[in-house]
Amino acid sequence: MRKIIPALVMLAAVLCPLAAGESWVGLSTGPGFRISGWDVVSETVTDFAWDVNVEGAYYFDEAETLGIGARLALGFTYTSTYRPGYPIDNGMRYFDNPLSGTRIAPAVTFQYRLGLADSLDLRFSAGLQYACTIGNPVSISVSTPLGNGKYQYYSYYENNTVHSFDVIASADAAYSFGDVQVYGGVDIGISLASSFSKRVETNGTVTNGGDSLSGFAMSVTPRFGVSYAF
Repeated sequence: MRKIIPALVMLAAVLCPLAAGESWVGLSTGPGFRISGWDVVSETVTDFAWDVNVEGAYYFDEAETLGIGARLALGFTYTSTYRPGYPIDNGMRYFDNPLSGTRIAPAVTFQYRLGLADSLDLRFSAGLQYACTIGNPVSISVSTPLGNGKYQYYSYYENNTVHSFDVIASADAAYSFGDVQVYGGVDIGISLASSFSKRVETNGTVTNGGDSLSGFAMSVTPRFGVSYAF
């Protein structure tokens, strides 16, 4: 991630002086809904997210219809449905919203612009995104049956950081007021690969670990924004 963010900043710095006409830079935001099912969870997980995106596009063909774009999303995610407990080592493990936290997601896209009228455009994009969700600390309790109706209990704290590589696509309608546009549309993402790293603290002892995740995740984000054309 340290290499991706500087690369996007350099890309924007290079593109802005060259941009002309319909090339643009802007801010967008909106509520995101993500449905996923991973091998570490026995049921579907629903996440709610809200991102603020800094994004832009440079159209490199003479008709200003084809181009490349870059986006950096910053926001938070909250797991609205998650199984409160599941069997582990003949006992039960209980936790609350372990995937909630802050999110950063840079992306690079291919852009297509379709002019419908002098003041109305359709903007389409498709590309790749890397997303990193830094989870909030979670208190986890474990109960293990000892027999005769007795249980052994212990608890620990866990921080999960989830990494994913996604295919993303968006469609927006943009209405121009001179060099300023207001736009709205929808963004869709599908995860290609995910992994997680975790930090576990038990009685003052810290251990680190992680693994890859297999499963499926899809996000849908209605969004709106304001942009400035160069």
